[in-house]
Amino acid sequence: MAILNAVNYFENDSRLFNIGLIIVPTGGGKSGIISLLPYALGSHKVMVLSPSKVITNQLITTFGGTANEESFYRKREILSSNEIHNFVPSTYMIKTAKYDVPQMANSELIIVNAQKFSRTAKPEIILNGEHGHISANIFNDFDTIIVDEAHRYPAKTWKDIVEIFKDKKIIFLTATPNPDVKCDIIYEIKREELERRHIIRSIEFIPLDIDNMNNLNDIDFHRFAMKIKAALQEQDMDAGKVYHKAMILVKKNKHYTMEMAAKFNALNDLDLKATFCTSDPESEKNLTLFDKKNKDIRIMVICQKLTEGYDNSNVSVCVILRNIGSSILFSQFVGRCIRISHDRENCETADVKAKVYGPQDMWDKYDKNATEDPDDNMDE
Repeated sequence: MAILNAVNYFENDSRLFNIGLIIVPTGGGKSGIISLLPYALGSHKVMVLSPSKVITNQLITTFGGTANEESFYRKREILSSNEIHNFVPSTYMIKTAKYDVPQMANSELIIVNAQKFSRTAKPEIILNGEHGHISANIFNDFDTIIVDEAHRYPAKTWKDIVEIFKDKKIIFLTATPNPDVKCDIIYEIKREELERRHIIRSIEFIPLDIDNMNNLNDIDFHRFAMKIKAALQEQDMDAGKVYHKAMILVKKNKHYTMEMAAKFNALNDLDLKATFCTSDPESEKNLTLFDKKNKDIRIMVICQKLTEGYDNSNVSVCVILRNIGSSILFSQFVGRCIRISHDRENCETADVKAKVYGPQDMWDKYDKNATEDPDDNMDE
């Protein structure tokens, strides 16, 4: 419906704005919508703006820019592997102003990790970190601008985008509309509707009251481990014949991640086996075992892997056990436990409510409009 509404909106010559808003909460399929919009709108050259490198990399995968088998078109069986080569446009990701801009001429789809926009006499796009500025005039030949996760940008940045690209089709995809920006709502679906349709799970948030998230003492650790055990046991009883699993995000330290998994396994009264996943190649074996829909491994401790794009519907508990400042990282990680399982006897009655444990202040920001531009440090 979002795609059809977008087509009808931009075909309407009497529309008041050249800006459309698609409102879909986290987990509702914004990436799929983005991957189909350029084709439905008959676009020739498209720029997709992303507020973080994590989301940028995810978009590249969605469009099939890195691995065709992982693209939206293959996962939804829209195209065969052979068909994708002819279907997917030449795609390029802008990382640096110095080296990547010259490559744009031959690309029909550009994905830009942009944090800010300078609306001056010579407007510029400011790339992530220290990667430079790009003149907005470079995009004169582009006819469509898509802004992903638009709620990660403050109202001023929305207005800058509208002013800089006002003669093009602009689509903001967001979890939350920004009341300070005038535009038409093309399509909107509420979180409650996604839950009712069993597209995503409902979420129960439990705040963690721990003094030092990055270094738990033994008493806090044991109490916390028992909470995870109780949550998984409750979910197993609710659904039946399903072994639910938990993912725990800890500070970015490989040795600490491994130590945390070992501490879980050392608890005699936990009765749940844990493993870990880091960026090291040997973690692939751990991930394969965790992916199995059995009771062998129920807890996965991670520090930087699997925070986005990982799809395992048996993961129903997510724990943010670290000091975290990035609302993007928080939202991406929460998304790991809200995916509905479609291989149960009855999806409508046999699934569970996702449980999320973490800092209260980050939960309060979940899917809310940003008040300042994203810094994209992802707590590194």
